[in-house]
Amino acid sequence: MARELSGLLTLADFEHAAESVLDAASWAYVAGGADTQLTVRANTDAFDKVWLRPRALGGSGEKPDTTVTVLGHRLALPVLLAPTSPQRLLHEDAEIATARAAESAGTLSIVSTDSHHVFADVAGSVGSDCWFQLYAYRSRDDVAATIALAEDAGATALVVTVDASYAARRISTRRAGFRTPAHVDFGNLRALGVLMGEIPDGARIERLPLTWDDLEWIRARTHLPIVVKGVLRAEDAERCVGLGVDGVIVSNHGGRQLDGAVPSLIALEQVAAAVSDRALVLLDGGIRSGVHVVKALALGADAVCIGRPYLWGLGLAGQQGVEAVLDLLRSEIEDTLLQLGADSIADIDADFAISAH
Repeated sequence: MARELSGLLTLADFEHAAESVLDAASWAYVAGGADTQLTVRANTDAFDKVWLRPRALGGSGEKPDTTVTVLGHRLALPVLLAPTSPQRLLHEDAEIATARAAESAGTLSIVSTDSHHVFADVAGSVGSDCWFQLYAYRSRDDVAATIALAEDAGATALVVTVDASYAARRISTRRAGFRTPAHVDFGNLRALGVLMGEIPDGARIERLPLTWDDLEWIRARTHLPIVVKGVLRAEDAERCVGLGVDGVIVSNHGGRQLDGAVPSLIALEQVAAAVSDRALVLLDGGIRSGVHVVKALALGADAVCIGRPYLWGLGLAGQQGVEAVLDLLRSEIEDTLLQLGADSIADIDADFAISAH
């Protein structure tokens, strides 16, 4: 497998290789989005409308510094692993492999409420930080129990997802006949008593739709830093910050919820302009190269989150595959900084990019 990975030179190579080893239904679940999948495509296409401006005779020529600080965590590269599920669909080690790969690369993973392994087992498998992504189920009492589960297991931040309260029209997944395989489970939901009995066919249990009052209640409920995932409007980001939230993730859920939702990169500039001086701003959606990472940083993101790309690596070789994806991105980010005449991530600002959106 190591020899096979060494021949994968771009994230597109990882994508094609992963598609070749997964069954059609599982691939449709991982790759698919809502309805026509317009937003899935637009998330990535948006990066083609941003142009980088290299600085002539710039930089020292030394290896660039790719480190960033995110909510007090010093990361070796500005790429976090977004919450995804069910990862057991791709590899038996699921979230444990992902967390270990993130630790090896010097970054962190965000573990979903819907993870196969109980969060305590995932967090306990690494000696570094893990963030916990919160979905709301059934009642506030259940949400409080979920927060307590995360806190007790050592989560260092809570990522509240606000854009996936309702089931989505994932036509390609339905056409492929996807059903949750018997070997996939939802460890946290079983530990919380939310799931009992059979696994849902579509890998989803109905959620409790969140409101602004709920977010305010969650903020008062936990001492952990809170990052809200699924923000596409500047006014929503400002309201989050006003409630004491520590950061936002500009995200349309990878195009998996609403077909035609604005691409994350297009929404980023307004959100960053509104709150980047007061809160962490991350971008999720459409990242397919280190050049894309640097473009997102130039438009105002502090760092980015990736989802499908690391799943491709996970499906190919577990922890080793995720590490290979992160190694590739680190190499591409370093090359992009060198070519721009920048010595570090800290040098990147709006002066390095022109947006044609």
